[in-house]
Parts: sequence; C-alpha cells; structure tokens
Amino acid sequence: MASVLFFALAALTLIAFSITTLAIAPADRSRLDSGMLWILLFFSAASGLPRSFVREEETGTALALRKVAAGETVLFGKLLFNYLLFLAICLAAVPALCLLQDWTIQRPAAFALALALAGYGVTMVSTFLSAIVSRAGQKDLLFVLTALPLLMPLLLPAVEATARAAAAAGDLSPYWKVLTAYDGLVTCGAFVLMGFVWEG
Repeated sequence: MASVLFFALAALTLIAFSITTLAIAPADRSRLDSGMLWILLFFSAASGLPRSFVREEETGTALALRKVAAGETVLFGKLLFNYLLFLAICLAAVPALCLLQDWTIQRPAAFALALALAGYGVTMVSTFLSAIVSRAGQKDLLFVLTALPLLMPLLLPAVEATARAAAAAGDLSPYWKVLTAYDGLVTCGAFVLMGFVWEG
C-alpha cells in the first residue's frame, strides 16, 4: 500500500511541475487537471491492485484458500480492500493536485461521487482481472492488455464527469447513468464468472 501511495504522489509532483508553466486557457484547465488525475489514478491502481490474487499464488496460499472459501467470498473481500486502497489514493492525490495546480473544485459532492463511482469500476475490473491473470506467465503484461480496453469505456466518462463537477459546468446526470450502468454490469459479470475462474 505504501509503495502505491508513494508512486501516486511522486507521479503527481512530476506531472504538476512539468506543466505548471504552460499557458492553458481557463476553460480547458479543468479538463486537463481531470485527465491528469485519472491518468495518475489508473496507473496507481494498475501498479497495486493486480497484486491481490497474484500474492496468493506466489506465497502458495491460494490452494488452501480455495478449499475453505468460495470464489465469490474471496472476490468480495479482495474488492473491499482494493476499493479502500483506491479511496486512500484519492484522498492523497486529489488535495495534492488541487494544491499544486491551484485547482478549485466548484461542486465537491458531485466530484466525490464521480470518483467513487468510477473508482469502484476500476477496482472491480482490476480485482477480477487479477484473479484471471494470477496463474499466467506474463501477469503484468496480460493485465495491462486486458484492463485498458475494458476500462476505457469507464475512464472517458469519468474524466468528463470530474471535469464538469470541478468546473460546475453542465448536467452530470448522463454521466451518472453511464458510470452506474458500467459498475452494475462489471459487478454482475465478475460475480457470475468468479466461480469458474476460482475453480479453474
């Protein structure tokens, strides 16, 4: 967990100082900051969340865990831990980005809701993919190749929703629908398929 938070803060600092002198129109500033935030959150998640099931395989505890717990139960436990880790990353990254970029969030409640909904989707997909790739040879490469196309339909509206919430611009209800539908779809799919992945 500490390494993921360190990666998030180090990447944030480097990104912020590299673009702080750029002349960017105020209308585009919120979208740029939102895009940077989600790049940071995605790669922070990709560096830590896939380890949830991989660690069980590497330490040899996965076989024992399979004998005492159903796959769905293990998935729920790993999902809960990973989601709390994602929220911790957000709690560290968002205030730091706002401070370094002088980014004022106009609608904090809507901004937090966008992070919570999209963050759940990122966590759910990452946790389930971790279970799939945990016994593969090239785990990290396989995770990235499968996670990016699966998460792109979530990340694009997430960037727009956080940008609009930060700038208090436009109606966010279409984005809530997309994020909620995505979360529901991946949750149902993961829990339906987890039994086959866990026992396979």
